[in-house]
Amino acid sequence: MAADYYVNYPSETKGWKAFALTWFGLLAPAAFTTIVGALLGNATITAAYPPYSDAYSTGGLGDLLLVAFHSLGWSKFCLVMSAFSRPGNNILVLYSMGLSVQLLGDFSHAVLRFIPSLVATVFVAVLGIVGKEHLSDVISDFISMLGYWTISFTVILLIEDEWFRGTDGYDMAAWDTPVQLLWGIVAVLALITGYCAGGIPGCGQNWCIRPIAARIGDYGGDVGI
Repeated sequence: MAADYYVNYPSETKGWKAFALTWFGLLAPAAFTTIVGALLGNATITAAYPPYSDAYSTGGLGDLLLVAFHSLGWSKFCLVMSAFSRPGNNILVLYSMGLSVQLLGDFSHAVLRFIPSLVATVFVAVLGIVGKEHLSDVISDFISMLGYWTISFTVILLIEDEWFRGTDGYDMAAWDTPVQLLWGIVAVLALITGYCAGGIPGCGQNWCIRPIAARIGDYGGDVGI
């Protein structure tokens, strides 16, 4: 899963070290922000703490963070730093765009990597500018759908790597020779099956509450993953 981000590591780097660096590098910030976000959400929505609730109802997430960070000068500084951190977070995705396009086939190898990354950057910028008033709602509505895909994709890769490739390994010389590669039909069917069996019936979003999700609480519970 580390893929191209570790290409400059020495070839003798231990697998457990690459795993540990990746795991803790993702876990530490993700766990911290998730826990803080859950606390803020509960204080704002469930407990309806007036300063937080009022800020969120009038100015959305930005005003909520402005009040929560406290005091005003420190809050503004934190919000500015947070805004600047977003492009840095997206750079990795846009960088991978160039590599992903080259996986489409031999014909795509001729496409310079910066071109797909540039196109994706322009696309994201246009969406951000046009939808800036509703961006938070759109992200909230679709982020769980991305989660369905991520967990399905990860499980498929684990099964492929540990079960089917566990003893025979990979033919590293065939990576760019299409006739020597599998079609991946089974993996695609597994992904679709996962979506149809669990993802869609368990989907509980503002715009879509499916049968399994509808049985949980008054507003449905998202158990698609």
